[in-house]
Amino acid sequence: MNMKSIFGLFSCFFLFVFCVSPAGAEEYGKPKLYRLDCGSIEVLNLNVFSDTDQYVGQTKTLVSSCYLINAGTNWLLWDTGLPSEIAKEEDGQKNESFHLKVTKTIVEQLDSIGLVPEDITHVAISHGHFDHTGNIEAFPNATIIMQQAEYDLFTKYTDIAKANHFNDKTIEFFSKKENQAKVKPITKDYDFFGNGRVKAISLPGHTPGHMALKIDLVNSGTVILSGDQWHFIENRVSNGVPSLNSDRVQTLASSDRLNKLVQNTGAKLIIQHEPTHVELLPAFPEFLD
Repeated sequence: MNMKSIFGLFSCFFLFVFCVSPAGAEEYGKPKLYRLDCGSIEVLNLNVFSDTDQYVGQTKTLVSSCYLINAGTNWLLWDTGLPSEIAKEEDGQKNESFHLKVTKTIVEQLDSIGLVPEDITHVAISHGHFDHTGNIEAFPNATIIMQQAEYDLFTKYTDIAKANHFNDKTIEFFSKKENQAKVKPITKDYDFFGNGRVKAISLPGHTPGHMALKIDLVNSGTVILSGDQWHFIENRVSNGVPSLNSDRVQTLASSDRLNKLVQNTGAKLIIQHEPTHVELLPAFPEFLD
């Protein structure tokens, strides 16, 4: 075989290995991050967010956010927000600690970018509280991803789940075998699409299976969605622990881990309930990529 033929074979091999896009490249693509408005929470007793009576007599208005990540043909919804039925009530819902409002449902927002609930391929919940799981039943084709510890509360230890402020409606959802079949329980950190760009970060303490989400965007850098590791900026600054958390020691260890992860990666941290952090992301339907 002459040198010209050898060079030709090498060129074909090079093109095959390095230039032909594998199926995964199209399937996962480069991620896009959208913020959805999933309601507002007027906290009538802010002291529920401190186990050291740091906020006695204080109130604060927080946001409820959901996040949509597009990765090629995949649509991942991170948290499902306050229940959409609250939007039907003119003044929302109120109890002794919270006044909840929803002005536009997730389904309505998805429709504005041409999506229907059936298009959502994955739903991941940071943890099991009702303001993060409020519409979990709305996405019939989605694989539901959560930490095993959280799933066990929903399916095995419902008394403990209720003690950890999980609501009856979500517990009932996970009691059904057809819904359990949709669940992919995970342990520790988890790479959603196998390319390292969208990863769950295990941060137990707020609840046993609480986690955050780390997204490495091609043009905008790293963004970390906090889950409920902190609920507002002051809560992070004071290293506070909400009274409703499941484990104080785990909470403090998880706060330390997340703070170091943000520092070491230079990530943009989004505290999901912090109103001023809404401004750090483009208004829907714009996105970061």
